[in-house]
Amino acid sequence: MEIIMLLLVALVVLVAMVASRFIDNSNPFQVQRRSSLFSPVERSFQNLLEKAVEGEYKILNRIKLADLIEVKENANEKARRSTLVKLNAKYLDFVLCSADDLRVIAVLDLVNNSNKDGHKAAPDWFVSGALEAAGVPYLRIKIKAGYTAADLKHALAQRLGKPTVKPEPLYKGLVKKGPTRPVRSYKPVQPAGTALTPVLSHSQIKAQQTALIQAS
Repeated sequence: MEIIMLLLVALVVLVAMVASRFIDNSNPFQVQRRSSLFSPVERSFQNLLEKAVEGEYKILNRIKLADLIEVKENANEKARRSTLVKLNAKYLDFVLCSADDLRVIAVLDLVNNSNKDGHKAAPDWFVSGALEAAGVPYLRIKIKAGYTAADLKHALAQRLGKPTVKPEPLYKGLVKKGPTRPVRSYKPVQPAGTALTPVLSHSQIKAQQTALIQAS
């Protein structure tokens, strides 16, 4: 009797498991909401990039490479299919567009090479080659602490061929603008009431020393 009861319990459990699996698989939407659209690093870089461009450009995120460039009309069918597959498989982190007509200005990819499996640690020859062929400036920005909006603005200006103003060096988080104490003069102090000794140039001193040696 006990064996029969155990078999019945096992059968009920088995039926429940199969039914649950069948119900789950019958749902065509096996999805759930992400906790956040961007990672903390992406959010931080987005804020920094917005400060750097100062409203001059619109910033678009995670854009497919196929949305930026297209296959040439005179490409043969085999090359067209192969290129379209690659273009649709590549995504770009940030795209800068003109604020008035959304014309593509530049592309930025974040690079995390802290380990060999880091995000986009190795350059993608197809992405860089395709963007270069299409005439779109491409920047790969290494992820690291200490970036400022001025640093990013300087890097963008260099890549876009704009006049650049090199950001002042940072020292422990503060801008190092110059000496913080008076610079002591290296000129000897003349006692009061004495005449000033004329300053000789290096060549004059050497000539004088030569004359003294010859005179002796």
